[in-house]
Amino acid sequence: MAEVVSKIPYLNLIFKSESLDMIIWDRLNELGYKLSSVGITYTPRKTIHVSLDGSVQYYDEVKNEVKKTVNEVLQSKGYDSYSIKITQQKDFKDYELKDEEKKEKNLLESEVTKTLKKLKYTFDSVFVDPTEKSIFINIVGSKDYYNDVKNDVQKVASETAQANHYPGPGYKIKVTRVTVEVRKSDKGSLIIPVISEGLMSKKEYKVTGVGYKSKPFKIIISTSINSSNPLAKNLGKELETEINVFLKSKDISSILGDEKYEIIIYSKDKNKIN
Repeated sequence: MAEVVSKIPYLNLIFKSESLDMIIWDRLNELGYKLSSVGITYTPRKTIHVSLDGSVQYYDEVKNEVKKTVNEVLQSKGYDSYSIKITQQKDFKDYELKDEEKKEKNLLESEVTKTLKKLKYTFDSVFVDPTEKSIFINIVGSKDYYNDVKNDVQKVASETAQANHYPGPGYKIKVTRVTVEVRKSDKGSLIIPVISEGLMSKKEYKVTGVGYKSKPFKIIISTSINSSNPLAKNLGKELETEINVFLKSKDISSILGDEKYEIIIYSKDKNKIN
């Protein structure tokens, strides 16, 4: 077991390379396949998903070649725990508004926008959906400002719709305040994907899940080995040792700094084995 697990320092190589899904995307794209998406799922089983654009005939012609190429990428990285699923992307056409609905949408968006600007409300969009009979208005400003003006904006929009011969109860007025909060990536989000790909991509590591908690920083590993297995404790200790080697490497220690961390490794029956 120690001999197998001792290979795990390749985590440092994964950290410096592209993620597995991007490597597969780049390889298939390089070969000229019509790609819609490439993704990886880990439950209920570890699977590489490749979705192809194009006709049914094109899909039938290339799906086996694509699967073979993906398998070659996995073999080149020494990954043996994935199944591969190739699917065809289905086209879904958006509903096209009828001429009368387009006219209704354009008129109401224009009139409601004009009225709100005249009354000096601060907002960034008015969107009318005539199929759902809804008018969406997004307020810009603080939470207090939003709470102060929300009801008035609803009333103004409703009155404007009625004045243009589109009375309630047909139209619902939905006033929102959408904010985008840019958050700095936490340390775990930079480190865990590497550990996850590395440990879950090879059968012999018996790792079925990798998670973490930020404060305090804990790395939580789930395995498929039962705690009653004589090798369980050995596997847990070896995994912990090798993850520590990775975390103490130059690249990762610069991310972690002086932050303390804990590694917890669980057996299949939820017992701690390290």
